[in-house]
Amino acid sequence: MSNHQKAVNQYEKLQFGEIYHILNKAIGNEKLFISQKDYFYFLQKLEHFLLPWIDVLAYCLIPNHFHLLVNIKEMDEIPDKLLWPGGDDKEKLIIQTFSNFFNSYAKSYNNIHNRKGRLFLYSFKRILVDDDDYLTYLISYIHRNPIHHGLSDDYASWKYSSYNAFLSDKPSKVNKEYVLELFGSKEEFVSFHEDNRTKKGLKGYLLE
Repeated sequence: MSNHQKAVNQYEKLQFGEIYHILNKAIGNEKLFISQKDYFYFLQKLEHFLLPWIDVLAYCLIPNHFHLLVNIKEMDEIPDKLLWPGGDDKEKLIIQTFSNFFNSYAKSYNNIHNRKGRLFLYSFKRILVDDDDYLTYLISYIHRNPIHHGLSDDYASWKYSSYNAFLSDKPSKVNKEYVLELFGSKEEFVSFHEDNRTKKGLKGYLLE
């Protein structure tokens, strides 16, 4: 399928060993994140529910939506105890795990903010990322999302993205080694973001 023909499939299975750009947003004019605690609580939930199943390659959380770029682990990298309920269709468990993550966050958010009803607009949108060239552009696009939405004029100062994790020596939720190897070095990672390079056909991988 050519890049401009790539289509978002909200019902597509997530397959072991593949990379996906994932997005979800708040319903209507609601927000997913009101306070700083919401952002950090979301990341705690992500760590609990998803990290046994995925490597995070990039993320950005903004008030009414988020972007995740994830690599679903190979099946033999996932603990057997998580796979056994899946029977012959273990890929369904990946979708269920993401659903559990979103549902858990929504319930907690509703309790904290004294609201009721649905929080997320979608089950979640996802698109397969099957080209390393576009993968690097997506990482930059995701980190620059606060500028795209007029929330900041400096993507590096946005607290709720993975950008600064790649510049730090501290442990993090993202797979720094894999991503920095894609760019070649930490210096190339930084300069790529600063150049704000564009690529024809990238739109096919975006979920805005």
